[in-house]
Parts: sequence; structure tokens; C-alpha cells
Amino acid sequence: MSHDVLIYYLTKYLDFYPFLLPLGIIGIWRWSVWGMKKVTGLFYKPYPSGFKATVSVVTPVYNENPQTFKKALASWLKNRPSEIIAVIDYTDKKCIKIFKQFSKKNPIAKLLVTKVPGKRPALAKGIKKAKGEIVALIDSDTIWREGTLIHGIAPFKDNKIGGVATRQSLIKPQSLAQKLFSMRLEQRYWDDIPFLSKVGDILVCLSGRTAFYRKKAVMPLLDRMVHETFMGEKVISGEDKRLTYLIEAARWKATYQSTSQVYTVGEKKLSIFLSQQIRWTRNSWRADLKALYEKWVFRSPIYTAYLIDRAIQPFTLLISPVFFLISLYLQLWIPVIVILIWWAISRTIKMYPHLKKYPLDILLLPVYILFNFASAYIRIYALLSIRTQGWITRWDKSRLQKFTFAQAISAHAGTILLFSLVALGVYFNKYHNYLLPQEKQRELVAKTLPKVNTVLASAEIQKVLGASDVNINSLLTKKHKFQLGESIWSIAEQYGVSGDNLLLANVQKITNWNRIDPNIYFTIPPKNLVLTPNYKFNYVRIYRDTLGIYYDGPSDQIIVSGRGMSLTLADITSSVGEDYLEEVEPGVWYLKSSLYLRSGLTLTLDKEQVRWLRLASTEKKQARIFAYNSDILVNGVKITSWDDSKKDYDKNYKDGRSYILVKDGSRLDLKDSELAYLGYPRPTNSSYSTYGVSWRMSTKNLGTGVLTGEIINSKFHENYFGAYTYGAVGMTWRGNEFYNNVVYGLDPHDDSNGFLVENNKFYNNGKHGLIFSKRCIENTIRNNISYGNKYHGIMLHEKSNNNVIENNTIYDNHDGIALAHSSNNIIRNNSVYQNKRGVRVDQGSLNNLIEYNTISDNSQYGVYVYGKSDQNGIENNKLSDNTTAVYVKSVGNRVMGNKLNKNEAGIYLTGNANKNRIAGNTITYSKDYGIYAKIAPKLSNFIGENNFIWRNKKDVFAYEVN
Repeated sequence: MSHDVLIYYLTKYLDFYPFLLPLGIIGIWRWSVWGMKKVTGLFYKPYPSGFKATVSVVTPVYNENPQTFKKALASWLKNRPSEIIAVIDYTDKKCIKIFKQFSKKNPIAKLLVTKVPGKRPALAKGIKKAKGEIVALIDSDTIWREGTLIHGIAPFKDNKIGGVATRQSLIKPQSLAQKLFSMRLEQRYWDDIPFLSKVGDILVCLSGRTAFYRKKAVMPLLDRMVHETFMGEKVISGEDKRLTYLIEAARWKATYQSTSQVYTVGEKKLSIFLSQQIRWTRNSWRADLKALYEKWVFRSPIYTAYLIDRAIQPFTLLISPVFFLISLYLQLWIPVIVILIWWAISRTIKMYPHLKKYPLDILLLPVYILFNFASAYIRIYALLSIRTQGWITRWDKSRLQKFTFAQAISAHAGTILLFSLVALGVYFNKYHNYLLPQEKQRELVAKTLPKVNTVLASAEIQKVLGASDVNINSLLTKKHKFQLGESIWSIAEQYGVSGDNLLLANVQKITNWNRIDPNIYFTIPPKNLVLTPNYKFNYVRIYRDTLGIYYDGPSDQIIVSGRGMSLTLADITSSVGEDYLEEVEPGVWYLKSSLYLRSGLTLTLDKEQVRWLRLASTEKKQARIFAYNSDILVNGVKITSWDDSKKDYDKNYKDGRSYILVKDGSRLDLKDSELAYLGYPRPTNSSYSTYGVSWRMSTKNLGTGVLTGEIINSKFHENYFGAYTYGAVGMTWRGNEFYNNVVYGLDPHDDSNGFLVENNKFYNNGKHGLIFSKRCIENTIRNNISYGNKYHGIMLHEKSNNNVIENNTIYDNHDGIALAHSSNNIIRNNSVYQNKRGVRVDQGSLNNLIEYNTISDNSQYGVYVYGKSDQNGIENNKLSDNTTAVYVKSVGNRVMGNKLNKNEAGIYLTGNANKNRIAGNTITYSKDYGIYAKIAPKLSNFIGENNFIWRNKKDVFAYEVN
């Protein structure tokens, strides 16, 4: 059986019995925690013996069984402590007599008779009297075996150890109460205590039956132990856990020594044993709540989680019997059997350490199961009666805090009420949230997702017109080197373009069309581009222009003029000198003042003469390169800002930075070049695009000239915008990298049309990798990689229509591909994965076609269509492992022929989703829903009969929104 099939059947079963799901979750959680504790505890090892220190035994005594006390004294004596101090209540005449007889034979025995009631004052009195470096605090009914002491003090070789817990067992348990107590004790020292000792320095309790303490650790804490209050009441019992937490709060370490074994007899009567359980549980609640309130436990995240888990446990333990009883009442026999089997297996595992010693006690398994559930009741009851306390096992009633009948009844009533609420919730969930809604669900699906035949579902498919129907080469500008014997008209005929358009595209370079210098470059406009002149030119001037180069002081710029002339940086330096442009080392040029190229010029920057062009850039002065109706041809050159005072790039764009700008009828070609650390936000009072590397057509000149360029194998990084265009046409962007730019990688803006953007990489930019914005049409975006951008990988924005986005790889962005108010675009054959949303279509984007894409692992939506974006086609895509594969909130869209596999939801219709058609899709192994509709009852969407919807948790589901 494959993994997918297994998951399908598991989810189907849980869906059939959804009311059992909380029980399953709780079971997995509880046993995962237990398994983690048990596995960790396997690595626990006790300290080896060998440490030597003086040890004072301190035992408080009150109403102890005389025979048990005698046995205990004898067992302690065999372990050779330095002294044995018994603090005995003055009313316990029998034990006083026994200890006096014991002290006559054993000089190390010291008797302290106390009239102050309570175990805490007794312990404090004994500890103060003790002379040993280590004090062993022992209950008067605890029996030591040989080696208890020597093993118990072994961990104190670590000077940071403040307390040591011992391993505790019952001596030959006979009664039911003793056996249950033994099961509890053996389990505790099998899993919890070894786990806590292994993972940290905090134990939940150094049990009062026997605990070893470093005397100097406990002495400063005795006052706080004796005079503890909780909720305004003096605390009497729970001294062992209180003292444990006090030393741990004081940053002493506590550990467990499994080789130090002690024994206790345990109470024979079940009623007294249950009373002990209530008292111990109250003590535990008080200590744990106070520890969390005092916040010292947060030093150990593991122990904090352990305490919180313990606090939640009794409430979750109630769930299991509730589910069992309701399943029994409703005659759901499979859950009844499963729960019984699980109880038998799980509780046998918990009984295992006891069963190793007493295997016949497996017969008590049913009793132990009931005892576990009774323990949950006891823990909740103890919480509700937490202010009640006393050394109730042997205390005279006159010494106990009065606990009124009304208080007892109210605590029991609260516990029973909680149990009843859980039962009622489960019962309500079964009948009102599962059985009754089934019929309503079938009716709602039929109403909101009516099935129609395939012909109807596929009807009225509109063809998406746009760049896909146009030869991209016809949209691109080209570059032609003028040769002897050629004319404008012969070149126009060669390229199949209008002679008038060719003339207007290059008019700034021409002084006389009968006398054009060879080797000048012409821009060949796209075939379908029609230019309109905005003023008249003289095409037959008698005289040539001369090359003029001079420095203008008021504007601090080098100004170059001469239509039809070509120049290099060396030409400029020879005219204005090195004060404004200097070759600081071979191939490295430093532009100290701005450079302004007037109309008709061609500036060549070639790697043979220029390796690196540095543009002066400081807080006070930024050198720019500005070309107006001129060409700049760059090959193999690095161009950056440069702060000469720091001998580094200008990395602060906020106070202004150098930039490159070509305007109107200009051409900027970049090949094998690098442009970095350029640009800053355009000031509101500036008419210049200061973004870094910019092509900008004046708005009034749109359609009168050609602004273009070819950008090949170049790098744009650490600019404000990697590159920016406005009103450019027919540009080729191939093999470039745009990365680490402040805002966008590449931003073709208003009326930038007919671009070919291919084989580029866009990554780690501050907003979008690539964005076409505002009336950018008939652009082809293909074979690019866009990843790691803060916003979107590729975006079409604001009436950017009739574009093609194909064969791109887009991942690790907010949105992979985003369309906003852009229509008639084709998005096909892209690989879009690991974004938040794969493809987003919104703001009235109409009649776009999203086809043959592979869209996977997107954390929110594979395809997201909303915001009045209607009549879009989502066809023949592969969508897998997305949270929601297709999410639609608009009207009249087509979802057809797609393969949707292993998404959490396949197709999700919500909001104003209406009249959408879903046909021919394969929808499999969705974790939640194959098709899900969450819409108003007046809306409906159509499902074709030819969808293959199989092995989803829910194949088709509807939710009615009022």
C-alpha cells in the first residue's frame, strides 16, 4: 500500500468518526511526550559511589507505628550515618520511649521533642541541630537497605549539587491500596525521574521518604519553608516539594540516584490511600503554580514544558472515558473496541515496572485503568480545593484546618460539572456537528455546485489575443552599422520598415541624409511602430557639426555637442583636462563632474579603453551621465558610484547618488558590463529619473522617437532600481542578472512595449524582481529565473495587456507571478513553486490564460483569482502540494483540464465566485477538500461530469454564507 493510499484511508476513517479526532490527537500527544521521556531516560546513569562526607539523619515523628519505627531506625543505623536526629511530637509517648531506648545503645542518636505542630518546623529544628555536611531527611516509616547512604551521597562530589532523590519502592504490597501505590511509584522512577535527571538540574520533588541535601544549601531556606503561605493561608504539608523547589530556585542542582534504594510500607486502607493522593496532589498544585508564578522555572524550558504538560494532563485524561461512554451509548462498536484495546495496551505498558516484580498483578489491569481515570478526578478536585491542607495521614483532627461540608461539596460539584461539560460537548459534537449536517451538506452541494454536462461546462471559451499571436522579432529594435554606399531608403528596405520611421528614429544623428558618416549606428524601429514628428528638421545642412566639449562651471558638468559625432572618454579628457575626468590607472576612469551629451552623439565605452568608470558620489556632489537624444554603447565596462574620500562605492542612497539617464530618442546598449551602487529616489521637485540606470521618454514625446537599447549579459546590483524604463520600445534584455537592488530588479514602466526579456536572473531585490507597470503591452518574458525577491517574482501592473510570460522558473517570492488590472495575457509553461502565492490575478484583470504551468509548494494559493478579475482561464496546469491549488473569488472563470494532487484544498470558491466552470480536472489526494465552495446561496458554479475527483478527504464540500 502506497503512502498516499495509506494517508487516504486514515483520513477517511477519521472523517467517518470525526468526533473521535480529539481523542486521537490527545493520545498521540500524550504518548509522544511519554515516549520522548522514556527514550531520554534510557541514557540516565547514576553517580558511582566513593564520595565521603559526614551525614546527619533527620526524621520528624508523629503517631508512627512503633514496630515500623524500630525497623526504620535499625536500617538507618546499618548505613553508619554520623548522627540520627529524631524530632518527635511531645504527644507521641510511644515513639519517644522507643527512641530513648535506641539512643542509650547508640550515642549518635539525638532526641528533640517538639511542642510545635507540623512537619516543617520539625524538619527545620532537626536540620539546625545537625552537624553533618549532608542532611538525610527521612520519613519515620522509611526503611533503608544496605548501601542507601553511600550511594545517596555520591552525587555531592559535584559542588553544585544541592539535593539528591532516592529510588523508592513498597515492601511486599499486599492490599489493593498498596499495589496501586506500588504501580504509581515504580512508574515514576521508571520514566519521569530518570528523564528529568538526564535533561537538566531540576527534579519535580525530592520525596520526603528519603532525600539527601547539602546542609549549606538548605540552611538559608528554612525560614521560607516553615512560613510558606498560599492564597493567604499558612501551608502545612508538602514540605518535601517546597524544599526541593527552594534549593532549585536558589540555583542549586538536584539529581536522582537510582542506586540509593529505600522502602516504605504504604497505607493498607484504600480510603486512606485516596486521601493521601488528594493531599499530595494539592501539594503538587500549590508548589507548581507558585513556581510558575515566581518564574524561576523558566530558566529551564524543558522543565517548564513538563510542568505545563502535567497541569493539562488530568483534563485531557477525562476525555477518554467520556468518548468511551458516548460510543457505548450510541452503539458505535468499533470505537468501543478500539478504546478498550488501547486502554489495555497503554496501561499494561505503564504497569510494566511493577509487573516485573509481581507478574500476577496483571489481573488488576481493569482496576488500574479505573484508578487512572479516578486520578484525573482527584487532580481536578484537588485543584478546586487547593486551600485545604494538613498532615492528614496521622494528625489528630483538632490540628487540621477545618474543611466544611459545603466546601467539600462545592469542590466535588465543580469537578463533576467539568466532567459533565466535557461529556455534553462530545455528545453535542456528535449529533449536532456531524450526523445532522450530513443531509444539509448534500443539499447545499447540489444547489451551489450543480453538475452539468461537459459540453455546457466548456462552452463560450474566448481566445486570448496578445503577444502570442505576434512574432516577437517584429517588435524589437535592431542596430545597424551604416556602410559606404548605403542610404536611409536602402536600409529601410533591407529591414522591411518605413523609410520615414527609420529617419525619425535616427534624425538626431543626421545633418545631411546625403552625407552620412560610415560606421555610425542606426536604430531600426519595430515594423509596426508608427512615429509622428513633433517638429521639422533640415536634412540637407551644408556644414557638418563639429565636436564641442567644454566644462560648464555653474552647472558643474562637462557638456558635449555635435550631431552625428562619435567620441570616447579620452576625447573628453583631452578637451577639459583631468580636473573633471581622469584615468586614475590604466583602464580605470574617474568622472569628477557630470557629463551631458547633447543630441546626435555616440559615446563608446569599450573594455579595450575602459575597464571601470567611477562616478564621483558624495553627500554633497553626485556626478551623473545624462544623454539627450544620443547613444551610449557600453561593452565590458564596470560603472559604479565612487566616494574617493572613502575609497569605496557610495553605499548610502538616501542622500543622493550618481546615476545614468538617457532620454527621448536615445539608445543605451550594455554588453558584458556591470552597473552597481547607482541611483536614489527621485526628488519630488526633479524631472529626472534618478533611479540608477534609466531610459526615459518625455511624456510629450511619446510616439515621436525611439528610446531603446540592447542589454546583454550584464549585472545590475545594489542600485536603487536595478534598471528603469519609461516609454521605451523594442528593447532586448538577455542573460542579465538583477540582484540586491533596493526596490526593483528591472522596472519597465509607462508605455514600455515590445520588450524581449529572456534568460535573465532576478533575485534578492527589495520589492519585485521584474515589474511591467502601466500600459506595457506585447512584451515577451521567457526563460528567466526570479527568486528571493521580497514581493513578487514577475508582475504585470495597470493595463499591461497582451503580454506573454512563459518558461520561467519562479520561487521563494511573496507572489510568483502577479497580474493587477492587466488583461489578455498568457502565462504558460512556467515552474512556480515555494512562494506564498504562485499566480495572483486581481484588480479587474480579465481574460487572461494560465496554462501548462507547474505550480507547487506555495504556502497559501497556487492560483489566486479575485478582485473582479473575471473570465480568466486556468487550464491544463499541474498543481501539487499547495495549501490551496486554485482559489477563486470572481465570476465566469474556467478551471479546466488541470491536474491537482496532494494539495490541502484543490479548488476553493468563495466570496463573489459565480458562474465559474470546473471541467475535465483530475483532483486527487487533497488533505481537506477536492472542491470547496463557501458562497452565498444565490450564487452557483458549474461542475462538469468529466472531473475525476478521487481519494480526497472530502471530494466536494459546500458551506453556506449568509
